[in-house]
Parts: sequence; C-alpha cells; structure tokens
Amino acid sequence: MSMIVGIMGLSILIVIGGICNRKQRDESLDDIVETYVPEVELPRAELKELPIETIEGIGPKYGALLREKGIETVAELVVALPNSIAEICGVDEAQAQRWVAMSRFCWLDSISEEDAEAIVYGGGILDLQELADANAAKLLDEIKTAVSLGHVRIPADYTFTLDMVKAWINEARSFSE
Repeated sequence: MSMIVGIMGLSILIVIGGICNRKQRDESLDDIVETYVPEVELPRAELKELPIETIEGIGPKYGALLREKGIETVAELVVALPNSIAEICGVDEAQAQRWVAMSRFCWLDSISEEDAEAIVYGGGILDLQELADANAAKLLDEIKTAVSLGHVRIPADYTFTLDMVKAWINEARSFSE
C-alpha cells in the first residue's frame, strides 16, 4: 500500500476530510454512457463511500484490478500515484493521471464527478493550481466544446454555467494560496 500513497495526497485527505458533492443523475443516460455507475445513497457522500468506479473511465474491468490491489474507493485513488495506477491497470500513465486528477477534484465541495470529468477532459486541467489559475470564461467554453464534440458526456439535463466554473476556481484558489 505504501507504493500508492503519496505524502501530498495524504495531506489532502487530512486537510479536506474528503467530501464529494454528488449531483442528481439522469439514470437512463447513465445506462447508455457508462456500463456501470455505482449508486451513492447520500447526496453528499464522503470519498471513502464512493466506489472506485465512480470515476469516469474506471468500469468493472479496471475496478476489479484496482480492488485486487486494495484501491476500492475514490478516497484511496486520491492518494494513489498515477504510475502505480497505470501499472496496475495496464493503461498509459496519462490515463491514470486523469483518473487521479478527477478523484482529487472531487473532494472540492463545488465539484461533482461530472464536473471533475469536464475539468479534466474538457479543460485539460490536471491539478488544483491549474484550476486556480484558469480563466473561467475560457474554461467554460472549452468544456462546452468538449461536450458538443462528445469528449465529455453528461446527463441530458446537466448544464455548466459561468457561475459554476467561477465557484470551482474560487474554491481551488482558497486551497492554493
């Protein structure tokens, strides 16, 4: 387990306490977009309660590989090293880095897993400082473009707003100062 625990990731869990804001989903869309989306019974679930498959791109196959190595929840992915995740799952390190980045964004109160996916895949942002330094209008445009091209999939009734993106950036700034 020490192989996957980074000092920075551990301090994040200690400082933040690991809460992820889970927004309502259109379940019929989830059936089309993802093969498996675990349900979370609490509207604001702690990361230790969110199954690893909550992260976009980690389905049953990768979830099983990660579980075999003791990484079962989003909280455990937060402290994982991307190179270890890449080795476990047999994916390139860039993919593993995106999964870890999504899990780390998920602990911000203003960011749901849909938002984390949009930040990573739509905005190309992989760490808190990049998000803190982002231009809200530009990030929103990048996310909307990614959604329209199908690079980021969201429930039909889910929308991104400038106020939402500004909230993400402001929260990231509050932790990076």
